[in-house]
Formats: sequence, C-alpha cells, structure tokens
Amino acid sequence: MTGRDDLSGAVQPGRGLGSELLQDQAVAARFEAIAGFVVVPGTLNVRLSRPIARDGRWRYVAAEAIAPDWRERTGQTGYHLVDVLVAGRFRAVAFQAEEPDGLGYPPDQIELLSDTHLRSALGLADGGLIEIAVAR
Repeated sequence: MTGRDDLSGAVQPGRGLGSELLQDQAVAARFEAIAGFVVVPGTLNVRLSRPIARDGRWRYVAAEAIAPDWRERTGQTGYHLVDVLVAGRFRAVAFQAEEPDGLGYPPDQIELLSDTHLRSALGLADGGLIEIAVAR
C-alpha cells in the first residue's frame, strides 16, 4: 500500500460484544443505516502499525443515536467512524469508541464493521496482517 490514507495492522482478539449486540434486529438496522450496507454481526479489532489521524472524513455518532440505552449496554458514549476499503476489495467502516471519561481507543486501535465476514474471507487469525485504505 502507498499513501498516507493506507494503513496496515494486526488482527486482535475481541470480547465478542459486537457480535452479541448486532444480534438485536433494531441495532443491526441502525448500524445498516449508519454504514450504508448490511453489517455482518461482529467487529474485527485491529491494532494499526501507526496511529490514525482523524480528519474531515470522520463522522461522530453519539450512543443515543444507536439506541436510547446504548451507553448502558456498552459503556461507550459514541463513535468516530470513517469509510474504508479492506484488502483492496471489502467495504467497511472503521471506528474508534469514546468512553465516558473522555478517553477512548488509543490512536492506533480501530474496529471494523463490514458486509463481509473478514476473518473468513481473508483467512485471518489473531495476529494476522490486514491492509486498510481510508476512503477518499
């Protein structure tokens, strides 16, 4: 990959929270509206090789915009999101969560929502490398 919008990272183990939450049909429908495509239940956690800088392409969605009780269900107050392309062919949304203490994910950590089960499609295991390009 080349260019400042291209990133690489390593797949990290998750807690399974995304998969569980996206089983709720109302939540799945809300994330479909946010992402612009039907989201596969679950997220892919990625630790990037370098920090990602949020620019004007990122958008913010407050927890209450997902569900009235979303903050209580997740412990998160909202999400910074950006459209990405994974491995040059799979559309996804990368996000970083905000926590109530004003902190959130470190700048080199993202999660991915996609219309494809990325672990299966790319044969990824924990520690596997993945390429991501921020949409222009």
